[in-house]
Amino acid sequence: MHDTVAHHVSAIAIQAQAGLFLARSSSLSGATEALETIDREAARTLAEMRTMVSALRDRNTRPATAPRRRIADIERLAANSTDALRIDVALHGELTNLPPALEAALYRVAQESVTNAQRHAQHATRVQVNVSGTATDVQLAVSDDGARTSPAPNHSGYGLIGMTERVTLFGGTLIAGPNPDRGWTVRAVLPRHGAAP
Repeated sequence: MHDTVAHHVSAIAIQAQAGLFLARSSSLSGATEALETIDREAARTLAEMRTMVSALRDRNTRPATAPRRRIADIERLAANSTDALRIDVALHGELTNLPPALEAALYRVAQESVTNAQRHAQHATRVQVNVSGTATDVQLAVSDDGARTSPAPNHSGYGLIGMTERVTLFGGTLIAGPNPDRGWTVRAVLPRHGAAP
């Protein structure tokens, strides 16, 4: 929680300093842009804090034998939408009778991907989560429409490594990278009956 808050508050502080400098130098358009960035970062920070507090409350109130997250829980990620960043979720195809551990893994990858988009996708207005099931596998794609940056957005760290390891445990594959035009996409394909832990 501390790392998330520190990341966003640092970004807000930097933009506030830039906004003050630009306002004092009579660059009103630059100051306006800095204030808009502060507004977006603050909204994302509040949304993430609500999610974390909710998760902590759930952890403290539910019994130790609480059920794992299911495919249907992925739809609840849309509740993290803000005025600045809309999150849409679509579930398609054959998504019944999946092993519970596989459903939990899909949820965690979707959740981490959405969190990464909220943290790192610059100027993003939308995150699309698509889950599609067939007779042999389940495919998950999480895309944002953030601005292209150079180098690629900072999606490194333990989050991406953890997602890859989680998917690999089920005999699946995960690919993450920039889209051809805008944004970033995480794609995972997991066999319906892979090598579940």
